[in-house]
Amino acid sequence: MGGMDAQDDVYAAPRAALVAAPTERPRPPPFYVVSVTKLVLLSFATLGLYSLYWFWRHWKLHKLDRKLDIWPVPRALFSIFFAHGLNREIDQRLQRSGSRHAWSPGAWATLFVVSAITGRIISRLPDSVLPFGPGFGLIVLSLAGGTLAMVHAQRAANLASGDATGAANARLTVANWLWLVPGGLFWLMSLASLVLLTGDA
Repeated sequence: MGGMDAQDDVYAAPRAALVAAPTERPRPPPFYVVSVTKLVLLSFATLGLYSLYWFWRHWKLHKLDRKLDIWPVPRALFSIFFAHGLNREIDQRLQRSGSRHAWSPGAWATLFVVSAITGRIISRLPDSVLPFGPGFGLIVLSLAGGTLAMVHAQRAANLASGDATGAANARLTVANWLWLVPGGLFWLMSLASLVLLTGDA
């Protein structure tokens, strides 16, 4: 009696092709997620330049989420013209998801625009018009105003993205420290110069 193949053996366990099930990539968030602490640190360390990356990331993810035909880079470079639009998109996402969040998207966007324009004007004034001391103070105020506006928009964006605290992007990376260290040194030197000028006066 000849040997039986496994496929002819009625008692053999059924064989199935072992094909790995395709793994789906997690859907990216609709907006940029980052913790408020990290946002504030990077905003001050980069003297507000972080806002360029911040706006670009928000618009890029929003473009992917909504499948829009927009250019994130120009919207980041000319953020004063698109700040209101970004806050409006974040707020509409919150309303669609049914999330309750008390904030004023238009008012915070206006604060960002005013702070950004004020900071740029002050930074271009010569010392003969605006001395270092008062000028430094006004620059800090404009930077604080712009950062505060970003903080409120970020809290809403985090909530709209399902990560209210921004825990997914709260850790400081090596690239972050490359900005934080020289930024911290700049602030220390600026404060030291301010103290020396005040002492001489």
